[in-house]
Amino acid sequence: MRLTDATSGLKRTALEGVTLEGETLDAHRAFWDRSAEVDSLVAILADGDTESFETSGRREAELLKGFLPPDAHVLDIGCGTGRIMRHVSPLAAEVHGVDISREMCEQGEKQLSDLPNVHFHVGNGYDLDGFEDESLDLVYSVVALQHMPRPIAFNYLRESFRVLKPGGTLWFYVPNLLSDSDFAGFNHLAQPYFVSNPYPMNFFTPAEVARLVTMAGFRLESLTPEMRAEARKTGEPGLSMEVEAMIGAPADRERLVAEVHKVTAERDRLAERNALLTRQLDTIRSQPVIKLAAAARRKLRRR
Repeated sequence: MRLTDATSGLKRTALEGVTLEGETLDAHRAFWDRSAEVDSLVAILADGDTESFETSGRREAELLKGFLPPDAHVLDIGCGTGRIMRHVSPLAAEVHGVDISREMCEQGEKQLSDLPNVHFHVGNGYDLDGFEDESLDLVYSVVALQHMPRPIAFNYLRESFRVLKPGGTLWFYVPNLLSDSDFAGFNHLAQPYFVSNPYPMNFFTPAEVARLVTMAGFRLESLTPEMRAEARKTGEPGLSMEVEAMIGAPADRERLVAEVHKVTAERDRLAERNALLTRQLDTIRSQPVIKLAAAARRKLRRR
């Protein structure tokens, strides 16, 4: 494809005319503020309408239900106007949402003003400043991390680890570059139009997600082909056997084999040490003085 080729699949909407004008955090904030002003619903859920917006938010909340303990404190990263927060609200004590866009947060506060346990926070686009260490039970992010530069998305994973309580859950969803349907979206953004009209979007492979999650400190418990990731703050970063099988993680298998060899070597060392001590004890017991002492003890016991 050449830069002079026509771009197909454009709808010529006002929202398509909103472009990212730089890679700074201010540029990203301006992009999402303008998108919210033009059409916040479609900016959050492409090709959506009011009914699908509500239905999809309810469906995502249902998926999160199993990760919510009683009186849960929850955070939505990249919350937009609260599409999912509305439906998580009845399931939790407190629901917080953070978004880089002030316009998104202001619209969300108006739309969810009837829910006293829902709170919106305008974030700095990089961290979770304002949330204390080990203060949350669940952090989730649905189709939001892919709109951030990849290093910043990784930092949000690290920050999620910080703010989650021990045993807490991180749940997120990003597009899978290895999926045919998601690759179609990637291919669409590779067309000439988006050179001059860039859209903030990143695609990930399962192996990349596994790498980022574990390096952030989590144990990745499950990863679906749709790239819905469930990670736990267990204190032992790594991959479940299910995830290893999915991504074919040879490096991790080699690590596990090395650990097995290490444990086996330690077991053999202890067995050899135990055998040596047994031989030394037998040698001591065979000495005449020890034999006489043992015989004397037996006589005393019989009296």
